[in-house]
Amino acid sequence: MSVKTSTELLRSSVREFSEKTISPVAKKIDEENTVPDDILSQVAEMGYFALRVPEEYGGPNLTTLESVVVVEELSRVSGAIGIISTVSGTMVAYPLIHYASNELKEEYLSRLGKGKIGAFALSEPCCGSDAANIITKAESDGDEYIINGRKTWITNSTYADFFLVAARTGRPEDRHRGVSIFVIDRSNCIEISKLEMMGYRGSGTSELLFKDCRVPKENLIGEINNGFKIVMDGINEGRVITASMGLGVMQAAFEESLKYAKMRESMGRPIIEHEMVQSMIAEMKIKLEASRLLIYKAAEKIDNKEYDYPMWSSMAKYATASWGVDLVRLAMQVEGGYGYSKESNIERYYRDIKMIEIGDGTNEVQKMVVIKSLLGKIRPAKV
Repeated sequence: MSVKTSTELLRSSVREFSEKTISPVAKKIDEENTVPDDILSQVAEMGYFALRVPEEYGGPNLTTLESVVVVEELSRVSGAIGIISTVSGTMVAYPLIHYASNELKEEYLSRLGKGKIGAFALSEPCCGSDAANIITKAESDGDEYIINGRKTWITNSTYADFFLVAARTGRPEDRHRGVSIFVIDRSNCIEISKLEMMGYRGSGTSELLFKDCRVPKENLIGEINNGFKIVMDGINEGRVITASMGLGVMQAAFEESLKYAKMRESMGRPIIEHEMVQSMIAEMKIKLEASRLLIYKAAEKIDNKEYDYPMWSSMAKYATASWGVDLVRLAMQVEGGYGYSKESNIERYYRDIKMIEIGDGTNEVQKMVVIKSLLGKIRPAKV
């Protein structure tokens, strides 16, 4: 009799929870572009919004590989829940764990550990992948900073208890050398406008307008003008978690199209018996498992503190994004007209998977990271 590993037990637990609690409302989340409060509460109780938070702050303190498994299983039933977990549990937690003062760790990691949700406000209307060009400003005023500016495409915003905000503290010409990171509580100085996105609907993605937000200087994360390094360090690790979101969508699309192919009949027999359909199913399986291997390898490199993990994280994200889009397209092709309709979940997966080619750096950016890594120009700041 085989004994399940801790990772396999974790997967079984998350899958059981996801199937029972999230799956029945996944389509409603997408249609209404919001997650019901009771679902958020139940996910928070499981610790899925605080994946990397250390136990001393109330979190599960998962490894990167364990976090990948959780996000993969959540995303298999709901991309919205998967991305909320990714952002709050890893991308928000990472800068706090590695760079924040003890006081900020105690305050904000403990909030995550208690089920609160965090958001990371980086992108602006002017700047997505070019994060060094942000124009949101933080001006010193006595013991505080005053923050003004506009952020957009910020996931988790409608649910967030607090925000990590990248703001310019130097001159515009300083570019990445003039950016700092602050933690800001949700308040009336932040105007939140929910966006209607193509996919990952329900993720709380919004535009944020900061109007004279006063922030204590103690809320600076790390050193002044060193924020860009913090952002890039977090993203280097976070990209593999983003890739796992795509892996979950791929798994769901594969399972659904395979089931459909076994049930749907054409020309007197199930379409799975037709050679063309078999070819598509086989191609989907290859891309699914190749993506999984790359993602797990990248996660293990992060957990083993290997210096080249940024390259592997980018390779995993690039491959999963590219193969993921292809896989879901093939899944829709297998289902034909049914897959193109909203009766099928494939239509939702098709909208969701495209984001993996864009978020946390486009496919083109991932190739830049790979070549710079090969040339020795990229090294992780924290291992």
